[in-house]
Amino acid sequence: MKVCWDLHVHTNLSRCGSREASVENCLEAAKKQELKKIGFSNHCWAKEIPGAFPFYIEQNIEHVLKIKEMLPINTSGKTPGETSGITQGITILVGCETEYIGNGIAGLNKELAEEYFDFVWIPANHFHQKGLIVPHDLGDRGPKEVSELLYRRFMEVTELGFGSGVVHPFIPLGFLEWETDILEGISDSQYINFFSAAASANLAIEINAYTAKCQTSVNENGFSNLYLKIHTIAKECGCKFFFGSDAHQPGNMSGYENMAKFAEACGIDNTKLISILD
Repeated sequence: MKVCWDLHVHTNLSRCGSREASVENCLEAAKKQELKKIGFSNHCWAKEIPGAFPFYIEQNIEHVLKIKEMLPINTSGKTPGETSGITQGITILVGCETEYIGNGIAGLNKELAEEYFDFVWIPANHFHQKGLIVPHDLGDRGPKEVSELLYRRFMEVTELGFGSGVVHPFIPLGFLEWETDILEGISDSQYINFFSAAASANLAIEINAYTAKCQTSVNENGFSNLYLKIHTIAKECGCKFFFGSDAHQPGNMSGYENMAKFAEACGIDNTKLISILD
């Protein structure tokens, strides 16, 4: 397998993106990496949906779609969701990464997602944002409560009724020092429950650059046994997959060879990739 697609790239339209992450610089990085498809995935919370915290106030749909004005392709005459095009041999897709904060509250809904974007990724584990996504005291009682909330949030995402896929699945962001304990605190049956529900909801699973380079509990092939198990379960549950660097600057658009080898180690081949990669 050769990874020629990166469907999780942030530009400087994301508040956490670097200034250097212009469309032009990201496309230049894509060319250097010999990518054939790139998906821009800036953070988004629609102004039509209440509950956005300050990080998201300015990152609404209109803001995210400013990228259409920056693309070196002709999007005139297309409806808002028809933004794909080809430039210098690279197919460009415009999607977004929305937010999920629990209790069924997400930054988009089905109608808005389908009207405006080529794809919508949903995170369930932005646990580094304490006080916003998770309580300030999460973890005070140890890694087990993080495991419990992590599992619950991912299960809730499968019930939202929209979205194209789930990004950086089960990576305990904000709690990486407890990574092994947290992931082992979720049982195989719980992973099966989630990935079966994700497959039924047509939510694809990201093979993330971090996952492929994680050095926690590595095996003889250099991959994390924890994430190998998780993604193998996802494959066995019938999930589809996509590749994403989650780059917030052009220099982080990398790791594609590792992602390909990781996928192969899980028994994931081209037939298991989502149709957007065709």
